[in-house]
Amino acid sequence: MELIKFEAFGLVCFISLLLLNPLWLAYSNMEGDALHSLRANLIDPNNVLQSWDPTLVNPCTWFHVTCNNDNSVIRVDLGNADLSGHLVPQLGQLKNLQYLELYSNNITGPVPSDLGNLTNLVSLDL
Repeated sequence: MELIKFEAFGLVCFISLLLLNPLWLAYSNMEGDALHSLRANLIDPNNVLQSWDPTLVNPCTWFHVTCNNDNSVIRVDLGNADLSGHLVPQLGQLKNLQYLELYSNNITGPVPSDLGNLTNLVSLDL
């Protein structure tokens, strides 16, 4: 009986944390939405973006995406992926992005001015 009370208490605490601080979930979903927007605007003949599932809590489990300890995207590695299409302004929402590697693809069009919001960007390799 004590075990059941303890498990119920733990569940209540966990749910309370989620309800009181849902920002981590919204932030991760925002980054996932931004990357999924990129995916939707790219032609991916080799299915390198097949793991980019917008229904997951965050994009940190997606291939070619690296996150920090706070589950925030810091790196996107899509060089030599045979992708074509164009960049999307939503990439400017990846506030902690440090590396955006898109070299040796066929990505065309202008670089969105929103990428100027990426103040932590160390490398942009197009």
